Amino acid sequence: MADKIKEMLRAGVKKIVSRYSPVSSPEEANFFLASSHRNREIFFVVEGTSRYMLNGNVYDAEPGTLFMIDHWESHAFGYRSEDKNLIHLWINFWASDQISAYLMSVGLNGVYRIFTRRMAFPPEFQMLINRRWDTLNQLQHATQADVMDYMKLPLETLFNEIIFQLDMDESVQKVDVDSMIESLKKYIQTANGRDCSYQRLEQISGYSRYYLAHRFRDYVGCSVGAYIDKVRVAYTVEALHNGLKQKEIAFELGFSSPSNFWLWLQKHREEIQKEEKRLKSSLD
Repeated sequence: MADKIKEMLRAGVKKIVSRYSPVSSPEEANFFLASSHRNREIFFVVEGTSRYMLNGNVYDAEPGTLFMIDHWESHAFGYRSEDKNLIHLWINFWASDQISAYLMSVGLNGVYRIFTRRMAFPPEFQMLINRRWDTLNQLQHATQADVMDYMKLPLETLFNEIIFQLDMDESVQKVDVDSMIESLKKYIQTANGRDCSYQRLEQISGYSRYYLAHRFRDYVGCSVGAYIDKVRVAYTVEALHNGLKQKEIAFELGFSSPSNFWLWLQKHREEIQKEEKRLKSSLD
């Protein structure tokens, strides 16, 4: 498995799907759950073929294809029941000027699991890729050829670092508990707390909910539920600042109805006010 992954990474990026890609099967988009958030994401198809929604269009996700998900860009959430036998490399961009990555395997019925430690990279990788990405967005009439010209080489440089880190591990299957907890933290942040039940976290990590609850509290300093609320508070404030409506935020955070979201807002009003002040001071 490790050799196959490194072989695909060495082969590089064959195709990039982004906001500049041609319109593709928009009629399929309604069959996908959607998500949008502040942080950029990238995923690269290592193995298997599926379909993926980005910006209201649906594209083939084939080996060698890379998807660029920009700030607040609508994209598919999670995996669908028809997804199977997939390996995807997910790369997350964080406000701390750091990139992290992990490999996700998808079995039958869209059941997915993180199966490597979370890999972190020096800030210069994020600076280079973000600079190219930002410059691309400033072009008035960017084309798919521009995307490949601007992004392919920086991304393949990151792939080379991932290969190096995989080589440094004794085995691509080796994941210690603390690195898995860190991966789950990042997963909760990326999902904005949506669909982050203990059952889901058990499935993703391979550890029992009782063991996860104990180790998560020891490692993070709070319960999984409290951490999810922190993530939801931060997302709510940023989403409101970016013009999203409460109904849209409720859906993104996984609430069953806007009224349940409103009740949650009242319960966490004080934390939300503090986060609003923090965001305002960071923008001043």
